[in-house]
Amino acid sequence: MRKAARFTTAFAIIGVLAGPIAAARISLLPNAVQGIWMKDDSEGHGQCKAYMAAMQADSEDAHAQLVGAEVISANMLHSYAEYGEGNFYQPKRIEKLGKQTWRITAAVGIDGSPEGQDSGTAKFKLSLVRGKLKWDMESFDGKPVDSWDAHLYFRCSAVPTGMYAS
Repeated sequence: MRKAARFTTAFAIIGVLAGPIAAARISLLPNAVQGIWMKDDSEGHGQCKAYMAAMQADSEDAHAQLVGAEVISANMLHSYAEYGEGNFYQPKRIEKLGKQTWRITAAVGIDGSPEGQDSGTAKFKLSLVRGKLKWDMESFDGKPVDSWDAHLYFRCSAVPTGMYAS
């Protein structure tokens, strides 16, 4: 009886440890798309220069320069709005569609992490085209998104260490 109890306890512990590890593997975004992405136009390039200058000066103003950027870390996509608000996308499923194309199904949080919110599920495609990020929203809560224009971004910088630390 004691052997069986130890055996069951050992498997329960392994299950507890393996669950988060397995889930983390599924939800990690490819390194190729991680970074701070700005719109690929003259305004976006100017915004990136202002952000980099503010970061270099260690200015609190750096985060204000991220409004409109897409910040992609290993396990979160953040469409950055004022004061760090905006839409947060936490990947639940990532499908590799091609060499540089992924379909992502993500829980959506409005102005914060999706955890504890019932804000819906988005499905979108991320592609790298000649080093630029193309973001195509496909559906929200299972309904097609017709009003979304594909957006093209360039990588401004890496995501600073600890920016999305929990």
